[in-house]
Parts: sequence; structure tokens; C-alpha cells
Amino acid sequence: MDSLIAATLAGRLEEHQRALCAQVSARLLKVHPELASSLRLEEQYAPAERLSEVAVERLSELVRTVLLFEQPTLADGELAWAHGTLPQRGVTHQHQAAMVRWFFEELRALPLSVGEQQLSRELEHYFLTVVSRVYNVV
Repeated sequence: MDSLIAATLAGRLEEHQRALCAQVSARLLKVHPELASSLRLEEQYAPAERLSEVAVERLSELVRTVLLFEQPTLADGELAWAHGTLPQRGVTHQHQAAMVRWFFEELRALPLSVGEQQLSRELEHYFLTVVSRVYNVV
């Protein structure tokens, strides 16, 4: 992983995180409305806001951490934890994989350099592989 490209991409992600996470959350709920029932809405949140807060923003921070430390394997433990916890709330491999794919699609919709685009594709592939592995889909 090229350090400069990774740092630049992490900065772009931080700059656009709120809008990117909102777009991914809205898309997830539109395609998978059943996710709304897995959210604890005891607070005064709309489902898209709550999903963004508890899932997509967490993914965004994980991606930024991977970029800043240049260690994709940092994602392994977090994604394994999610698999151990989220299926009890109705979250499936399909939901997790869709969130990862759409997150990286939205990220690549930003004005990124060729190197940033390539790195985002590599990270997407890595994250999807880990999600499939922890859900025993591989």
C-alpha cells in the first residue's frame, strides 16, 4: 500500500464521511427495509440516521484506520466480531456485503486519483473476502 495514496484517501474519506454514510444507509434501507427492525430506535433517530451511526460510520472509521496504519488485517477482528453479534439481530451476509460494496462505490464516486481508485478497489475486495470468510460463504 502506497503511504501517500493511503493517507490522501483517508483524508478524502474523512472529509466526505457524513454524506457518504448517509447515502449508503439510505440505499441499504431502501433495498433491505428489514434492517430497520434490527435497529434499536429508543432514541429519536430516523432509521437511516441510526443505521449510519451504528454501521456505516463504523465501517468508514475502520476503512480509515486500515488506510492510516496501512494494515488491511485490522479489519479482520472487527468483521469477525460483527459476525458473532449481528446475525442475532437479523443482519445477514447479504446485508454486510451490500454495505461494503455500496460504501466503496460511493467512495469511488468522489473525485479520486487513479491510485486512490485502485486502492479502494483492493480494499473493497479484501473486506468482501473477509466478510464472506467470517460468514462461511467462501
